[in-house]
Amino acid sequence: MTKELATIQVTSPRESEKSFGVLIDLVFNENGLNVSASNLKWFPKSLCSIEKVEPIDSSKNSPTYFLTAPKWLIEKITKK
Repeated sequence: MTKELATIQVTSPRESEKSFGVLIDLVFNENGLNVSASNLKWFPKSLCSIEKVEPIDSSKNSPTYFLTAPKWLIEKITKK
């Protein structure tokens, strides 16, 4: 398996001892803001990381989260 990494936008991160749980099916409004999400999936901490990006105006927007994981794992877990 390749070591190529991919980064995807996710939301509502949760954390267990060995995994990150995130919602992966995001819905965006006409302004490109995430307004809804579903489909909770778990990713192993040993292979993945979560990055939180704070908005410029935190009074109007929530933080944005990105999951970085091996491309093969994202494809496997997000396959519908």
